[in-house]
Amino acid sequence: MNNQQIRKIIGQQIRYYRNFHSLTQKELAAKIGAESTYITNIEQGKKGISFEKLVEICNIFNISTSDLLPIEMQSDIETKEAIIDEIVLLLRSLGTPQLRVYRTMLDGVGHY
Repeated sequence: MNNQQIRKIIGQQIRYYRNFHSLTQKELAAKIGAESTYITNIEQGKKGISFEKLVEICNIFNISTSDLLPIEMQSDIETKEAIIDEIVLLLRSLGTPQLRVYRTMLDGVGHY
């Protein structure tokens, strides 16, 4: 899935929630300190949205950011979160010397 497709899906989701909450584009734009044309462009997938504005919109609709993401991206996020949870559990069972070894390994991976 390319960026244009992702923008379009996020825009469609924003339009859905905006209509669900009976807001006009102008009203939603005012709530986030933007112009109504900004919302129009977002909903049509013509323009990307900053993470900050995305969070503001989610707060207005009382939803999480993942509710606006394509299902493929949601499952990827859920998979990553599950892996992170498993790693945390493993790391908690290790002693300090072992943790230092893993930290050194992770520091090396971060440089690639």
